[in-house]
Amino acid sequence: MFKVAASLITNFMLTKGDIADVISEYLLRGPRSCAGAVTAKASRPLPKRVFISDWELKKLVKPGQKAVKVSAADIISPLSMDWLDYNGIEVIRE
Repeated sequence: MFKVAASLITNFMLTKGDIADVISEYLLRGPRSCAGAVTAKASRPLPKRVFISDWELKKLVKPGQKAVKVSAADIISPLSMDWLDYNGIEVIRE
């Protein structure tokens, strides 16, 4: 790959075929090329966060209910927030 890259630098122009060759060579190496990858660890345990979609929220809310309780760490989708606002349902975070 380095020979290909060196010759391309002297020409100052990459064609679609050149880019495809470079990518193909990189992919053919497989997972062993990522052996030196660095992974970061959290200094403390991260809080569990749950994503609540509109489909899940509609199952959670019963007819006539005016409030719904969710964890403070939960993520509520924007569509869910719009649906709650439209139906006049309050979100209570615990």
